[in-house]
Amino acid sequence: MNKLTTFFIALLGFNFSIAAQSQISGNEAQHPCITAIEYALMEKRCNENVITYGLAIETSSKRALQIALAWPLKAAAALKDCHFYHISAYVDQDAASGAFKDFNCGTNSYDGHGGTDISIWPYNFYKMDNDLVEVIAAAGGTIIDKHDGETDKNCGTNALTANYVVIQHGDGSRAMYWHMKKNSVTSKAIGATVVTGEKLGVVGSSGNSSGPHLHFEVWSGSTSATRVDPFAGTCNKLNANSWWWGTQPGAKETQVMKASVHTTDIVVPACPGTEVLNESTSYNIPFQGAGLSPGYAKFYMFLRDETNGLTADLSILNPDNSVNQSWTYTSTVDRKTLMWGFSKKLPTVPGKYVFKAVYNGTTCSTAFDITTTSGVVPLLEDSKINIYPNPSNGEFVVETGVEGKQVVEVYNLLGELVFISEFTTSRFNINLEVPEGIYFYKIRTEKMELKTGKLTVLR
Repeated sequence: MNKLTTFFIALLGFNFSIAAQSQISGNEAQHPCITAIEYALMEKRCNENVITYGLAIETSSKRALQIALAWPLKAAAALKDCHFYHISAYVDQDAASGAFKDFNCGTNSYDGHGGTDISIWPYNFYKMDNDLVEVIAAAGGTIIDKHDGETDKNCGTNALTANYVVIQHGDGSRAMYWHMKKNSVTSKAIGATVVTGEKLGVVGSSGNSSGPHLHFEVWSGSTSATRVDPFAGTCNKLNANSWWWGTQPGAKETQVMKASVHTTDIVVPACPGTEVLNESTSYNIPFQGAGLSPGYAKFYMFLRDETNGLTADLSILNPDNSVNQSWTYTSTVDRKTLMWGFSKKLPTVPGKYVFKAVYNGTTCSTAFDITTTSGVVPLLEDSKINIYPNPSNGEFVVETGVEGKQVVEVYNLLGELVFISEFTTSRFNINLEVPEGIYFYKIRTEKMELKTGKLTVLR
């Protein structure tokens, strides 16, 4: 389960960098995803439905080797984040009361936990509100129980029922999908079949839940006493082999999940409030963000399974892929998730830029546009640059009033470089062999940028 327990903001040096850290913690034995009473009721309902609908599987037809499970979550088409979940608790492999251990002999579990809690992140309630993470069938089978209509924005211990689906597979094993969003559970009836990857619902926070996540639980038979852990590992005492199809996910998946640009800081309210992203992919110069210095925006990175000692390399790339700015962040602790924001000055030349974050060999990036009211960055006072005729058929005369080496670059509206040339005289001609449309130019010397502006080509 994921529960926001800490959120603070701290200033970092002269860059006006702001750090926003959210610590996610799992539940405890007094706050289980599924209570003993719920287990008993679910077993009873499932077994009655199997009899009622004639869904019993003959022992002779069960396969000797268990089924292979696909991952039970999928990003909706509208979700563009690099990654969207983290594991907040595995199956507890320590049978002793008051102790817990995950399959990898770690402590990412809680006492008595019977499944795998997969929390959606970052922005768990925003993702839930907008149906951005779907629950899908990890294996094909038959629906033997389901429930919907319950409140889906719970934040702690309660006696409420979750929205859920239980699937029985061809080998007699069962999978439970718990805590789904209200009114999102599949409309298919009990007794209907589903195929691997079929949508079952949307991740929510229904039932005994402290935030949007999927509690995914697998039994090899018809009772909780046959529970298995899909993850194979040294401390898995329930089953010897992995139940995942192909290579199972690692116990830690250390990587950058998202890189984004914001007009001001992200707002993370207390559960169950929805996060305010303040995210944008377009900035008009001059820009003033709330609470920020003139011309500055917020650049956020999001990490999963942060690891002490690893360094993140962050950069803003120009339209020609050269580096506009770069900086680093070094992890000083291990934690499940990290959200960290930096105040950085926006570029001023119109074009399409990229914010990129690299961590533990993984990369995530996002593009953003810089524009001006007229499409032109103001001319330096001492510059005498003139370009004419404009519009033209692609042939332009450039007068700079500057002798010596000068470079002219022209970009299309996607920020792609379509023309570049060097000149040493104060007056010269350029000929753009490009399609009709609007372009942006940049004229610079080795020491300074002289002017940027807009060119219109008419054929």
